Amino acid sequence: MAPEQPFAEGYYLETIKGKVGTGHTAKDAVTKNYWYAKPGEDGCMSVSLLDIHYEPTGYVEQVDFGEFGDRFEYLKDFQPPKSQAKREQADKVAARAERHLAKKEFLSAEYEFGNALKMDAENVRANFGLGKTYLAQGETEKAKEQFGKLSEVDAMVEPQYKHIFNEFGIKLRQLGMYSEAVTHYERALRIEDQDENLWFNLGRAHYEGGNLRQAAAALRKALEINPDFEEARMFLQGLAAQKP
Repeated sequence: MAPEQPFAEGYYLETIKGKVGTGHTAKDAVTKNYWYAKPGEDGCMSVSLLDIHYEPTGYVEQVDFGEFGDRFEYLKDFQPPKSQAKREQADKVAARAERHLAKKEFLSAEYEFGNALKMDAENVRANFGLGKTYLAQGETEKAKEQFGKLSEVDAMVEPQYKHIFNEFGIKLRQLGMYSEAVTHYERALRIEDQDENLWFNLGRAHYEGGNLRQAAAALRKALEINPDFEEARMFLQGLAAQKP
């Protein structure tokens, strides 16, 4: 069994203290390195060193949990300045596209979501909105491809997108993309593991993918968080009547 994942995916700071110079000219020095970390091999975090523009340098380490906790400080709400500006600009265009989508102006919505993605190819709102636009037009295969791309976007499960965690997972499940839905919920739960709705929907994704044992485990976790979650209780009772 893989060890429990104790660290969130996201940006981290490594502070290295040392000295420069020699003898009486030696001075204390502090170096700060920014990294992007995500789950790697069993018992490790995969950390990617960032450059001065907060872009990956290509240097990646696999760091075990013990060393990782000693070396790195989690920057929970950190957003690289350039990335934040780019995201905000793309979000404004995506918001305009969402208004077109709400009015069923599908061609205009698709055009504007496309413009947003030209500004920020990994913009969550634009990618998700474009997938929903394809679905609304009956272009299921295009929607599957779009949602498949989005499931790989690191920013998908950042806390500010919590309001679409469940909606995105539900869309994946409804399209029969069960393994993608499970992967998404598992990533989201590394950020927010006390959300009973995430556990419930993980259970549904496992169930519809044919994994009854995993479904029951997820539903029990949902009930552990919220004992009054009647829908989860009924679902679990239904599973108990089936052979896992």
